Amino acid sequence: MKITTRDLLADMLVEALENPVTAAVVRCLATYCQTVRKTPPSMAVDRFLQPAPEAEREQVLALLEKHPLLLWDLRGRSGRVTLSTVFASEWSEIVTKLVRYGAALAEWAPDETAPAQTNALRKGVLLFNHRLFFEVHEVLEAQWINETGEEKRFFQGLIQIAVAFYHLGNHNLRGAFSLLQDGLEKIAPHQPAFLGVELADFVAALEACQAELLRLGPEGFTRFPAAMIPRMRFCQISGPRFPAWVP
Repeated sequence: MKITTRDLLADMLVEALENPVTAAVVRCLATYCQTVRKTPPSMAVDRFLQPAPEAEREQVLALLEKHPLLLWDLRGRSGRVTLSTVFASEWSEIVTKLVRYGAALAEWAPDETAPAQTNALRKGVLLFNHRLFFEVHEVLEAQWINETGEEKRFFQGLIQIAVAFYHLGNHNLRGAFSLLQDGLEKIAPHQPAFLGVELADFVAALEACQAELLRLGPEGFTRFPAAMIPRMRFCQISGPRFPAWVP
């Protein structure tokens, strides 16, 4: 996927985690993408908008009409919409990404009362578990800028681990292994948990990934089983660094 397309999609998801209208836009796109088999179909606008709450459809339509991903044909009674042919070489990747976005948003529950640090971690954990590693970088970096001390180092470690798996998905073994090592060095000292994030199992699983990449080497790393990538989770430990909840 081109960098400009990657950034376009990631920016939309980051906004969708905060803005319900943008979230409805993403849900419309994700639901449409579930109908794509090989070539993106042309769909009636009314059907395309069905995932959006009725009260928000005018706002959603206004955003969608300007979206560069879409091609509109407004002839006829309701008009039709499809993915733009400008992105034809990236259709498959875009469809896969948007379906994942829809799945992530289905699990997201905004909490306006939670501290910014907690919300950033909640977003990061959610997106990591949906294998949206570049997007993890985007949501955590915005909070990393505001952190200091060990919290800042911890956020940087999580970012590096997410970007390591992003590089692995792009067949960049050197970048993946280096960042995985750097990230582990930053988060491992905080075991068994830090800022509410469970670390003992997470670090052990990441070390297993590291060992497997080392075993496979440059000739075999493309056979790395994605199922080895661990899920992140929160733990229920009370204290100043541990929010007493599990999302």
